[in-house]
Amino acid sequence: MDKAECLQLLKKFEGSTFIKYCGLTLEDADCGWVKASMPVREEITNPFGYVHGGALQTLIDSAGGIVCWTVGCKVCTLNLTTSFMSNVKVGHTVFAEASVVRKTDHVVFTEVKVYSDEDEMLAKGSATMYIVGVYEKIPPRW
Repeated sequence: MDKAECLQLLKKFEGSTFIKYCGLTLEDADCGWVKASMPVREEITNPFGYVHGGALQTLIDSAGGIVCWTVGCKVCTLNLTTSFMSNVKVGHTVFAEASVVRKTDHVVFTEVKVYSDEDEMLAKGSATMYIVGVYEKIPPRW
């Protein structure tokens, strides 16, 4: 399987109603790594006009889940931990880079870094994902 074929399969996550609402987009991927983006729109801000922490956690959770697909795993979230460092307002785009730290028979441990379109680190998280099945279309290594 080549990268273009794999990217097409991974982009299926964008079809989720919630993912569409948040505006998440898969920018790039490789085996064990993904980059996703989300525009900061008024609908996902807090009362002070900054992107809501829950929206950033959604980006972390989604990137942490999709990176598991890149190693052939269907997953659900067991644990999500986030440290917030900075924030941005409407009009910016936020990016998440997720990588697989370790994969066992039942769990995938991921690390996710979130940064702004001005390359400022906004948050760092880890998502522990429980493997619920095999994503047969994507091999564990490609």
